[in-house]
Amino acid sequence: MKRYRVEAELASPLVIRRERQSQRSEGAQSITGTLLRGAFAQAWLQRHGAPDASFRRLFLDEHACRFGPLDPAVRVIPRTAFSCKRVPGFREDGKHGVVDQLVPLLRSRLGQTSAEPERCRVCGQDLKAFSGFWQLKSNGEPTEPKGLWRRTVAVHVGIDRLTHTAAEKVLFNLPVLEPQAPPAGEASRLHGWIAAADDVLPALQELLRDQEQILRIGHARTRGYGRVRVTIGEEVPAAAVDWSAWSREMLRHSAPQLAAEERYFLFSLSLPTGAILVDALLRYTLDPAGMVPWLPPLPPPNPTLRVFDLPGKEFAGGRLWCVTAVTSHDRLRGWNVAHGLPRQDEWLVTRGSVYVYLYEGDKSGQAELHAKLRELEADGLGARRNEGFGQVLICDDFHRRFSPQLSVVTP
Repeated sequence: MKRYRVEAELASPLVIRRERQSQRSEGAQSITGTLLRGAFAQAWLQRHGAPDASFRRLFLDEHACRFGPLDPAVRVIPRTAFSCKRVPGFREDGKHGVVDQLVPLLRSRLGQTSAEPERCRVCGQDLKAFSGFWQLKSNGEPTEPKGLWRRTVAVHVGIDRLTHTAAEKVLFNLPVLEPQAPPAGEASRLHGWIAAADDVLPALQELLRDQEQILRIGHARTRGYGRVRVTIGEEVPAAAVDWSAWSREMLRHSAPQLAAEERYFLFSLSLPTGAILVDALLRYTLDPAGMVPWLPPLPPPNPTLRVFDLPGKEFAGGRLWCVTAVTSHDRLRGWNVAHGLPRQDEWLVTRGSVYVYLYEGDKSGQAELHAKLRELEADGLGARRNEGFGQVLICDDFHRRFSPQLSVVTP
């Protein structure tokens, strides 16, 4: 499958809830792949009627088509990112800067002396976990496009079903995402992707043309919300990341004694769209080893243990260890339109989760590992991959770009 860019503009405010309870649900700031797939499927059914083999290939075959989430920016900030508690954000946006704390974590796990807690280099305040989305401007500077979107609340009066007038004592609100007037040279768009086989993409493009590029997504669609103008763009080129150079640079600052030896290869495995992982007994888990048998299990939650205190896992004549992981669970809810019932709740590995592994072996073993990683990055992991979950990113460059040991931050 090839991956194609998707851009979306809101033709009307968008209502997406995190929970099913109408009065206690916080609004979301992106469109999940599940909602995007459902909007395409609804448009297909309205045009063609009952599902057939083409419908199943478009929306049920994860090897033919996958729908990624639509986010305010192109990239997801990993869970290793931290920023000033007072003025969080990128320096290029006029804030106090973002730092990635993966290198200090690696130092403590690889036997080095733990570094002092990092503080804001501008005001000296504590750093707090920083999440969201980011992208690069045309000049190469990072930015967080928070100013392009506004999360607000729309208040409505309930309608009496008998008199069709305002009902007494019925007042409700909807969490709404709507674009703000963009600065010059910018546009309020959501960015995502669709991975599709060659015979599937023309069917999706034809479906959008029939709908005049408008899909209806989210809640309260009968009240005029959720009209989204969707465009499928050009193919996304494969990211050119030198994994070996990434490994050498990270090891040089976290474990210099290992960086001097060519037998060691360090890599990170990030989940920018989250993943639904289960073990051999179908229990939800945070450990990718339950779905990828050649990966070693997560280390025990014991801060005194070092990587080489653990046995690791044999791979291609060498050994593979899980060094550390920064991850958590999030409840995934949904609604089954076909059955008119809630979907079963599932546990999702949170977006931006990061796992780091270390391999010790010769060049042939590292080459075999690289081939496995390319396959994993192309196929993803976990369940419901046709809804965008399970995307894998190897050696995210965010960790090098924003590491306090690898970059200089000036007030």
